[in-house]
Amino acid sequence: MDYKKALATCTVKLAGQDGANPQEAALCFFRMGVVLSRVGKLHDAIRCFHDAFMLRDGKTMDIQDGWVDFHTVQMAKYILGKPRKWIASLAEGDMVHDLIRSSWIELKRELDESEIPFAGHDRRRWFMTVSIDFPWSFETQTETDVQLESLFQNAHDQKCIEITQ
Repeated sequence: MDYKKALATCTVKLAGQDGANPQEAALCFFRMGVVLSRVGKLHDAIRCFHDAFMLRDGKTMDIQDGWVDFHTVQMAKYILGKPRKWIASLAEGDMVHDLIRSSWIELKRELDESEIPFAGHDRRRWFMTVSIDFPWSFETQTETDVQLESLFQNAHDQKCIEITQ
């Protein structure tokens, strides 16, 4: 497989986004995450998956309170805990994002209601200790291929199909 061509194709597609349609940009980030994960660039893949599902959510949360860092840490924990180090479908990613968001809301509520003020300075390290009971799926390769194939519909994405199957 020509990984560099697939990566270049996905990069060009993402670069062509003007930001007017967050759902379309999210799909490009998702596809890029799959490609990057398949070529072993997990750090970059996790960042793409994070961005994709934050865009798909469309809800604004206060980024000053640590939501973005919490989401990034938990998304990484989920992906790294899977046998295949990528998210196989938009539905899977939405479900994981929703679990992370609901865990964040609960965590914030507990902090707000606590009688003892939180004095932690390194929140990112603390976020790593938070455990979410993710339903890791051990899908078969065939199921994953069918899910991924449906995401790459047009001829422009053919190079991406080659790498994700």
